[in-house]
Amino acid sequence: MSNEDNRWLVPDGTEDVLPKEAEQVEYWRRLLLEEFARWGYAQVLPPLVEFVQALLTGKASDLHLDTCQLVDQVSGRMMGVRSDMTPQVARIDAHRLQQKLPTRLCYAGEVLRARPNLVTGSRSPIQVGAELFGHAGVQSDIEVMELMLATCERVGLKGVTLVLGHVSIYRTLSTLSLFTPEQDAVAQAMLQRKSLPEWQDWCAQLTHLPDGVLSALLVLPMLCGEANDVLTRAQKLFAALGSPFDAALTRLKAIVKHITMTHSDLTVHLDLADLRGFQYHTGVVFGVIEAKRQRLIASGGRYDDIGAVFGRSRPATGFSLDLRQLLDLKLPVQPPKRKRVLAPAVADMSLVSVIQQLRQEGHTVVIGFPDVDWTSQKSECDVELVQENHRWVMR
Repeated sequence: MSNEDNRWLVPDGTEDVLPKEAEQVEYWRRLLLEEFARWGYAQVLPPLVEFVQALLTGKASDLHLDTCQLVDQVSGRMMGVRSDMTPQVARIDAHRLQQKLPTRLCYAGEVLRARPNLVTGSRSPIQVGAELFGHAGVQSDIEVMELMLATCERVGLKGVTLVLGHVSIYRTLSTLSLFTPEQDAVAQAMLQRKSLPEWQDWCAQLTHLPDGVLSALLVLPMLCGEANDVLTRAQKLFAALGSPFDAALTRLKAIVKHITMTHSDLTVHLDLADLRGFQYHTGVVFGVIEAKRQRLIASGGRYDDIGAVFGRSRPATGFSLDLRQLLDLKLPVQPPKRKRVLAPAVADMSLVSVIQQLRQEGHTVVIGFPDVDWTSQKSECDVELVQENHRWVMR
């Protein structure tokens, strides 16, 4: 295909959203922002591009492979197109708002990623999310998870599974094992691949470790499943290693107790070897998996102190989801159907008044052009405005 033939193509991983789907996405966007507002989350609108020193600093530095960069023609400095809005919102909390009380912020916008999503192939998610800054307790983790579940319910997701993890479990084991940076990278890669035989062979070579630590490492990938069962097994396993694991297990136990009490029909899955966003997150990680395709729809976690590089170290937790991904699920929550009315292009003030009234009532009024086939225009509408006895009526 020549360059002339393919100039209308868009880059791989980006796509147009056509009218019907765009209406659906916009409806969901407004629905979710309204839901966030009911929970006390105020909307912010970060810029599409920022200097890379702000986008890729501190705990956000692992986003550099996903960030498209370009030179600012004004300043000569490197800019990045946002690949995740969370660091931007953290900057706003730390540098612009500077509140002492917990701050609740939400956002919605398109992001661009240099690499496509391995599941969907998309590089341009429409990210919607909520972040809570300034509270380190388990209650803020629970609030954000409850909001995430309420969000899924608002768009019509049914039969979801809540998945939980805690990155400090592996982080503590790595510290006790005195892993080198190279060993730590190898271990993380294996755990993320869920390669149990490979993991067991690798651990068998770690002969210098105390028995309790080695036993915990060997069992770690198997600490997944129904949440209460995993917690029971984990508490027995880590009891011999003392207190370093107590805080993480206590927090997870409190979360599971609350969520199972408030959502009696919800499946809660716990995976203590879940290292999603390991470099970014500092504590509990969580997500929602939809039932039909077993796809991770929403995800989040705790990422304390991300604002330190902006002058304020604040605890933080939040979640986000991609509205584009929801289009594939054919969810039942649809925009209310508007009556589509065809009106003639006639200079008549009584007709203009009727058209204005119909639009104020929420109907769609399309002006039909006299030099276009009227039957074809009418086929695109539900009714038309016609004049009867000097009055304009729908027929």
